[in-house]
Formats: sequence, C-alpha cells, structure tokens
Amino acid sequence: MKSNALLKPRSLFLGLFSVGYLFLSACQATSEATVPRWSEPVFAGIPDAGKLSELSGLTRSNHAEGVYWAINDGNNPAEIIAIDANAQTLGTFSAVGLRNIDWEDIASYTLSGKHYLAIADSGDNGGVRDELYIHIFEEPADAKRSGQIHPIKSIRFLWPDGARDAESLFASAKDRSFYLISKKRVPAELFALPFDAADGTKAVLVATLEGIAQPDAETMNNKGDYGRYRAQITAADLHPDNRTIAVLNYQEINFFTMPKKSNTVLKPASTLTLPWLPQAEGIAFSRDGKQLYVGSEQAPTPVIRYDIVQP
Repeated sequence: MKSNALLKPRSLFLGLFSVGYLFLSACQATSEATVPRWSEPVFAGIPDAGKLSELSGLTRSNHAEGVYWAINDGNNPAEIIAIDANAQTLGTFSAVGLRNIDWEDIASYTLSGKHYLAIADSGDNGGVRDELYIHIFEEPADAKRSGQIHPIKSIRFLWPDGARDAESLFASAKDRSFYLISKKRVPAELFALPFDAADGTKAVLVATLEGIAQPDAETMNNKGDYGRYRAQITAADLHPDNRTIAVLNYQEINFFTMPKKSNTVLKPASTLTLPWLPQAEGIAFSRDGKQLYVGSEQAPTPVIRYDIVQP
C-alpha cells in the first residue's frame, strides 16, 4: 500500500535509527518453553532505491543461505529481485507475460525436491477487485544470473464472500497450500488456497487472528495515516519448521501457531514491537529459521534483522 504521508527524510530516519532504534519492547513470550526469544533489532542494510523503491514482499531463497527474494508494490515493473543478507541487489528477473497490478507479497517453498516462488497479486485498497492471482515460478538456482523468469502457472482465485484487501502470503508444502491474511478486517482472517487450485477457486477461511493490538482513539485521531494503518496486516511468513507464522504490521510482529484444523481462533504466542520503521511491509525467516528480516516500502529505509536468542 502506498502512502506519502509516512515518508520521512532519510537523515532524520538514520539519526533516529542509529541513536534510538535499538531499544525493543522485549518479546512478550508466553510461559511455553517452545516460544523462542528474539534479539534486539540490528541494521542489516539499505536496499538500492533504484531497484526496490517500494519493497512490498520478502522471502528466503531455498537454494542458498543468505539470499532473499523481494518484489515492489503495484504499478512497478513485474520483477523479482534477489538481494543478499545486507539488502544489496544480486540479480533482477523480469516476469514474462505478467503485469504487476498490485503485487503485495512473495513466498518460497520446496515441493518434491524443487524450489518455488509464489507472488500474491492480491492488493485491493478500494475493495473493488473481483479476481486475484497467485503467480508461481520455479526459483532460479543462480540469483546473480538476472534475465527473464517464466511463470509455471497463475491461479486466479476469489474470496468466498466479496472483495477484501490482502497483503500477506506464505506457503506450506506440508499442507500443499498457500495462505493469505486479510489486511483491514478485525480480527484478521487467515485463508487457504491449495497449490493445485483450479481457475476461479474460492479461498477457504481457516482461522481468525485475535489479540493483535489495535490503535486507541487518540492514535487514530492524531497520527494521520500511521494511526489508521498501524495494526493492519502487511506481510507474513512461515518458519521453516512449519509451526510458527510471523505476522507483520506497522507496529509489531505477532507470532501465531499454525492451525491444525479449520475454524480456529488463534492468539499471539509472542510479540515483538518494531522500532520506528515507516511502512513495514516485508518479512522473511532465514533458511535455517534463526533470523528474521523486516523491510519497508519507503525508500531509502533500512532492512532490519532479529536473531533468535536461545533460552
């Protein structure tokens, strides 16, 4: 989602980042020993604004540790961009035959020994789109090669009960399904769509995500766009262990346990409060699951990283 109201001068951001961002509202872990603790956020790097001017999705490579795939928001070129762990560009791949209507998130997964990328063209700020798409590609083995990338297929899907905005996507090879989370609805809704879904399939509601902190009336009234949007879901990723979902909004990361059945009510197992980071819209676990990266749609803004701290 684009919003000029959140744009800050780079110098101000870097000053705040270097002096004050390394405070963290500590991970509000539950009493369960299995819930990991995360470090304070650290600076990873600043993406090339010429390549990632509106980073709206981020995911890990399953070919190589330390490589990540990113996309820009809608009305930008239909490209998948490889970056390293310091947010530096490695390669750019043009998606043949596709248009970036409103690309919002990218996911990676491995199935039958092959690695894949999936892009959710599911943004709908106005709630008017009657068709959304998930574009599926085989992940390039060489992230530095650049060139063209051809989609294996595109799944045209529908919502079960009318239009809604969704800016998050993750994939579970275990369930052979894609998962999307509604952005503006409270509580947020988790939908599933099978990998082999037929054209025109309706996504299925599998869970609601309750317990995500919502802005109070003062914040809503006095913080402009940030106040209105700060609790809306902008990205998600599934931990490599297939058990934990990291769900991002502008103010925090909420961790949920992957549902085992449909019609489930999920509540956060733990929460991380973000430092000041305008329009946080990309989140990705590392391939080993020990690191978590967060990127912003406002350029130039750093990518930050959290590291697992063992109990």
